[in-house]
Amino acid sequence: MAKMRYRKVALALAAISAVAAATTTATTTSTATATPTVYNASAASATGAVAKYAYLGCYLEVSGLNGTAPGGRSLEGTTTDEVLPGDMTVPKCLAFCGGGGSGSAYTYAGLEYARECWCGQDLSSLATQQPAGNCNLPCDGDSTTLCGGNLRISLYMLSSAPARPRAAMAVVVAALLLAL
Repeated sequence: MAKMRYRKVALALAAISAVAAATTTATTTSTATATPTVYNASAASATGAVAKYAYLGCYLEVSGLNGTAPGGRSLEGTTTDEVLPGDMTVPKCLAFCGGGGSGSAYTYAGLEYARECWCGQDLSSLATQQPAGNCNLPCDGDSTTLCGGNLRISLYMLSSAPARPRAAMAVVVAALLLAL
C-alpha cells in the first residue's frame, strides 16, 4: 500500500512538472555590441584640424625599450600630451595636436591606453608598425573607435606634412664611429 501511495505522489509530481514546463516560456535577449574601428579623419563629418590628419596604423610605443633614452617615446622632438580618463576620443586628440585653432599643429598625433593623447614633430625609428589588432582598446570617450593599446599607439599624421622618422641614437652613433 505504501508503494502505491508513493507511485501516486510520484505521478502527481510528474504531472505538475509537465504542466509547469508547458506553461513556462523562455525569453532570450541578445545585445548587439559594435566592434570598435579605426577613426576615419578624412570622413565628411571631420572638420578643422581633425580633417587634416590621416591614419598611419598601429605602432610600437618605445617607452622602456632597450636602447631608448630615459623618458623616450615613439613621438619625439617637440612633444606634448593630454590624458582624459573617461573622455578621450580621436577627434579630441587630433584637435589638441592640431593646435586647437592656434595654427601650430604637430606632425604626429597618437592615442594609447584608451585615454592618452600624444603629439610630436618626429617619429622614433624604434617605433615600428605593428599588426592592426594590437591597437585594440576602445576610446574611453567613444567605445566605437580605437585608441591604441598597451604599449601600442594608434598613429595619425598631418596629411600635408612629410614623414619625419628620427634615427635611433644607436644608429647615429654607429654611423659616426664608421666615419672616423
